[in-house]
Amino acid sequence: MTPENAKHAIAPQEFGMWVLANFATVDEVKEGVKSIVVVPTPAPGLGSPQGMVAGAHFFVQDRSGKSIAIEPVDGTLKVHDAPLGIMTNAPTYDWHMTNLQNYVNLSVKDVENAKLGPVTLPAFGSGLHGMPGDFTPPSRFVRAAIYSQSAAPNATAEDAVFSAFHILNQFDIPKGSVQNSAIGGTVDEITEWTSVADLKNLRWYFRTFTDQSIHMVDLKEAVEAAKGEVRILKMEGTTQPIIDASTNFVAGK
Repeated sequence: MTPENAKHAIAPQEFGMWVLANFATVDEVKEGVKSIVVVPTPAPGLGSPQGMVAGAHFFVQDRSGKSIAIEPVDGTLKVHDAPLGIMTNAPTYDWHMTNLQNYVNLSVKDVENAKLGPVTLPAFGSGLHGMPGDFTPPSRFVRAAIYSQSAAPNATAEDAVFSAFHILNQFDIPKGSVQNSAIGGTVDEITEWTSVADLKNLRWYFRTFTDQSIHMVDLKEAVEAAKGEVRILKMEGTTQPIIDASTNFVAGK
């Protein structure tokens, strides 16, 4: 940050609120980002009590379905159209799109038997053989591209929400499978929360690590209930209910 741009500087953790408070469409955001700079600023509570600077990769989508990826690169904000509607955090968006070319062979169709000289090799399993399954950002980008573009159409908004959560299941990190030592001590990474936004009906759905039940916030009702005041929704603290189905059996025929 310099004295010249201080009035136009925002922290990475303020970017989302700035977008929501000032713009209605992706095209408006494209123009708006030309007037600001994102300054590396420690986020309190991230990594330590003093906080740390997190890598900044922003994704914006409007009600039309149009999407853009925004990333600070060499002191400027680089904006990419994101027609697939996906992104992950590192490296840059253009790198991920180039890397997709390594997976042009992937297909959702069942694998067929193959002939190898006089030998017939019977196929087993389904398609997408060779798709990366680890939790690195490049692998997650590839999976997100394949799963989102191959998703079956849905009849209702609620069906689409359920479909989105099924896709997001593929990115859930079980505790202990990924360990991070970049913030001082070694900690187990987890998927702390997962969310789905219905931009047409203005509803936001989420579930947390400790409660996989889907919770919904109707934004129109929430704004009306807040009556102009700042309100906080506590996402954590609930525990996944377990339904006892031991006596729910019906007589067989």
